[in-house]
This record gives sequence, C-alpha cells and structure tokens, in this order.
Amino acid sequence: MDKMAYFVCVVGALTAVWAITVLFKPDWMKKSIGFIQKGRLVYLVIGTKNTVGIIFLIFARECRWPLFIIILGVLITSGTTLFCMLSLEKIKAYLNWWLARPVWMYRVWGVLAALFGGLLIWAGIPKI
Repeated sequence: MDKMAYFVCVVGALTAVWAITVLFKPDWMKKSIGFIQKGRLVYLVIGTKNTVGIIFLIFARECRWPLFIIILGVLITSGTTLFCMLSLEKIKAYLNWWLARPVWMYRVWGVLAALFGGLLIWAGIPKI
C-alpha cells in the first residue's frame, strides 16, 4: 500500500506535464476538448475524474499535507458529480465555450495548472 501512496504525486506530475504541453502547444488542448465533446465520451472523463477524487480521499492520510488532499478529493468528487447532472447539451455548450476562447487563455490555464501540479506533487509525497 505504501507504493500506492505515490498516486497523488503521479497525478500531480501528469497534471504538470499536460499543463506545460498546453503552454507550448495550446492547439492540443483545443483538439482534446473537441475530441471529448463528440458523443458521450465526456462521461468517461467525468467518471475517471470521480475515481481520482475518491482515490485521493483514500490515500490522503498517507500524504504530507492530508487536509489539502482531502479537500481536493471532496471538491473533485462533488464537482464532477454535479457537472454530470447537467444535460449533455449544457455540457457540450460549456465545452464549446472553451473551444471559442483565445490562445492566451489556454496558456494562462497552462501556467496555473502547472503550478497546481507542482503543489499536488509536494502535498502528495508520502509521510516518512
């Protein structure tokens, strides 16, 4: 179980890597949103994010900053659950809104997400 505690760090690293990628290649984010928007694939993404939130709650006690991981797990799980309750048309409208944003907005998102990923890596390091 002690190796599974690094799950939070891995999620933080993946977040930071994706954010840095979006910072330099913002079109990749637009393509990803466009791909997710087709059909009902958005529900797979919501389910995956819900699973990550629940896993955060499970491993929070083993992390360096457990309160942060618990709060984040609750926010992720509740936020995605509420988002899932929206109609598919409203979810697609939200994704269309993101597709219409200018490139600089994707880059700002990339910077903020990279900082968040770094914080998540630091907070998720298992206690010694």
